[in-house]
This record gives sequence, C-alpha cells and structure tokens, in this order.
Amino acid sequence: MNDIRTNYEKWYEGDSYYWGKEPAAFCDELAALCPPDKSKKVLDIGCGEGKDAVYMARLGYDVTAFDLTENGVRKTLKLAEMQGVQLNAFVDDINTFRLNENFDIVYSTGTIQYLFDENKAGFFDKVRRLTKTGGLAFFNVFVEKPFLDLPPDWDKEEKMWKSGELFSFLADWKFRRIDEVIFEDNSNGMPHYHCMDTVICEKMND
Repeated sequence: MNDIRTNYEKWYEGDSYYWGKEPAAFCDELAALCPPDKSKKVLDIGCGEGKDAVYMARLGYDVTAFDLTENGVRKTLKLAEMQGVQLNAFVDDINTFRLNENFDIVYSTGTIQYLFDENKAGFFDKVRRLTKTGGLAFFNVFVEKPFLDLPPDWDKEEKMWKSGELFSFLADWKFRRIDEVIFEDNSNGMPHYHCMDTVICEKMND
C-alpha cells in the first residue's frame, strides 16, 4: 500500500480538504435507522480527512475513525477541533487493522476497493465481530462493468469488485438498503462514469 499511501499523503497535505467538508448523505440515512447519542459507537474505516466521521460526532455519536494516512488523520482531528467535537482517530491499514471494541455502526465509503483479494473474507469476519447484535454496517464499492472504462484517476492498487460481490459477504445480515447505480463523476477534472454497489445491513445474531 506504499504507493497509494504516498499519493493520498500528497493529496491531503495542504490546508484545503481534497473531498470537501460536506458529509455524505449516507450519514443521515444511518442516523435515521440508528438515532445518535453518546452511548452509540461508530467506526469509520478509511475516514480520509474526516468529513463523515466529524459529522457523525456532531450528530452525537461516540466516533472512532482511522485512515491509512497521517495527513488524513491530522486533518480529521483538525476538523473536529474546528467544529467543536471530539473523536478518536488514528493511522491504520484496512488490510491489517485490529480492534477489540464493539460498535453500533461500522461505516466505510470509498475504501474497500483497497482490500487485497485474499483479505476480503477475513475483513468481513472482522466486521461481524466488531458490530453489536442489532447494529448496522454500511459499505459501498466500485464495481466493474464491461461497458464502462476505468476512471482516469483509478489507482493501480484499487480493485474493481464484481457486481453483487459485496452483498455476498453479508448474506446472513438483514439488508436495510441494497442497490447498484451508475453515475457520472468529474474527479480529477475529467468526466467519467462509475458503477457502485451500496449496502446498509443489520447484524441479526452473533
């Protein structure tokens, strides 16, 4: 992961926020399903510069977040301070992280395409252990379609998933939302299309 870490460290090193500061709409969707208070714990896997993690802390959750980059974590903590909230943020790798806590929400957006193929099953076993019974998990991932080209800013360490592959790892959870959409993007200043699978699911038993 050294190349992608180097790239993201560079993207995150300035004062501006590469992905902006506005949280994803998914955060409010999760809050409607699991109303926030300080007893509710959230884990943000691959938090980037912290826009979603900080927003969920503002909503009232007890938030833990990690990212591969030191600059991402630094800016997450800076954003939290700017917005008057506290959270726990640290540097770690999606492929190797270890935690011994349990969470009401496990959340990750735009990150699991960096999982190595051999780590996918183990990652979702870990998610199962980390999520409380009745808790929620949220994931999205880019999927390959034969009629879509790779995005111009696609990194060699990113892995396109198969359509529906994400859902198969969570087949014993209760799906609260499941969809696949194709949308236009303009990242890197070059218009292109993505296909993305998204799931919100509830852990029904241990």
